[in-house]
Amino acid sequence: MNWGRRDRLANQPDDDTTRPHSEPLSGEDLGFWWGDQPRQRTTMAMLLLLEHRPHTARLRAAMQRAVDAVPRLQQRVVDAPLDLARPRWEDDPTFDLDFHVRRYALSHADGDTQHATLEDLFAALGPIYERPFDRTRPLWELIELDGPGEGSALFFRLHHGVADGVGGNAIIAAMTDASDFVSTDETGADPHQRERAEPGAWDERSFGDRLVEAIGHRVEEGWERASSIASGVFTLASSPSAWREAGRVVSDVVESMSERVDSPLESFGRSRHLTGFQLPFEPLREAKAKLGGQMVDLMLTAVAEAFGAWHRVHGFQEVSEAMTLVPINLRPRGEQGLDAGVGNRATGVMVKLPIGECDPIARFREIHERVVERKGHPSVEHLPKFAEALAALPRGLVRTVSLKGSEAVQLIVTNVPGIMQPRYLAGARIVGGYPFAPLAPRCPVSVALYGYDGWLYVGIDADGTAMPDYAAFATMLETSFRELLAAAGVMIEPAGNEAE
Repeated sequence: MNWGRRDRLANQPDDDTTRPHSEPLSGEDLGFWWGDQPRQRTTMAMLLLLEHRPHTARLRAAMQRAVDAVPRLQQRVVDAPLDLARPRWEDDPTFDLDFHVRRYALSHADGDTQHATLEDLFAALGPIYERPFDRTRPLWELIELDGPGEGSALFFRLHHGVADGVGGNAIIAAMTDASDFVSTDETGADPHQRERAEPGAWDERSFGDRLVEAIGHRVEEGWERASSIASGVFTLASSPSAWREAGRVVSDVVESMSERVDSPLESFGRSRHLTGFQLPFEPLREAKAKLGGQMVDLMLTAVAEAFGAWHRVHGFQEVSEAMTLVPINLRPRGEQGLDAGVGNRATGVMVKLPIGECDPIARFREIHERVVERKGHPSVEHLPKFAEALAALPRGLVRTVSLKGSEAVQLIVTNVPGIMQPRYLAGARIVGGYPFAPLAPRCPVSVALYGYDGWLYVGIDADGTAMPDYAAFATMLETSFRELLAAAGVMIEPAGNEAE
């Protein structure tokens, strides 16, 4: 991954002419923007653990450099009058870095303010994670907290319309450094630290001006859409096989949206509870090599066992499969780190996990075959085009389609590519990073996985109504990972020996 480009960009002169002042949301971005609603918050987050409290001024300077390197962090979404055109990303004249970067005090459950635990952090961040963003501002925030122990933590929360998991990595790359070294001038000051920019005045253009502009955008979008349709018709007319492939794609989309797997879960709420654990990464690599699959197969196998065990504990032995959404990154291999850019360039494949299969090796092989089949389906390549087509529909219809389609999902599992070298933020070494992914309306839990500095960090986001015993599920998941490794003949240290 290219994690050094942030320094090159941050040190370039600030030239507003290089920044896009206004651009429409892509079909994927728009799906998350319009799909975000009380039953379906599209928020993702990363909890970064630091070895000590970061220097306050350097933390603010690091975030200012990140905003300079990733302009989307100071852009808001602006709707067109009467929804005549797509919403657009536009620079926020009232942007205030101090609104987005905050520090909270955190007390230990027993009142010891000096030694908050990781569990204290998880408990405190659940209500923060579930609250909606101010949709008139840039859609992110960074919260600093004390703990765990003598360390510190940063909770970075981001609306999914801004970026997917890999795009979020671009922002993390822009925030962090490869070392804790900071160049200074003869006075000891950081020469790249900018002076505080005061927020500007609210920019409210007249309705007439906005209407004229929206009509122009509607014409542009209509022309682009007509050109795309004409190209598609020409392809279908000149290639009979394209008809068959198009039919497979449409059939798969309709089938996925209407798919229902029997589930005993009926009650769902809005409260979100966060938790997680970590595992050494090398044994996972060894097990993957021995079993002959991919890392995603290994992870899905462990999740399937834990989800099945949780159902069996609650008396639902008859549930044998769970429809699972697995996001797939569509960026080329070279586009990682800051080079990935923000925005959403991913699709999701629907995989039925055999949660009733108790043999870990048999479960792994079955999941591997199902994932290969789903990844090879032509819908994976064409789903972004489907998202662009949906963007032409009215907002209410898009929201309905989004909600209806997500109701088929019972489980979300996402593996975000991380980095295996240590990173630093504002002079403090990052010692851990727990990712969190959003839920769907009929999905009791999402599992996000992130590799960092030799460890796999597993972040769990659970619906407090559907899965009040989320801590027990986390224990089941950690146990299932260890049992799978043992079945593959890989040794791993007992639980509790991981680095803090």
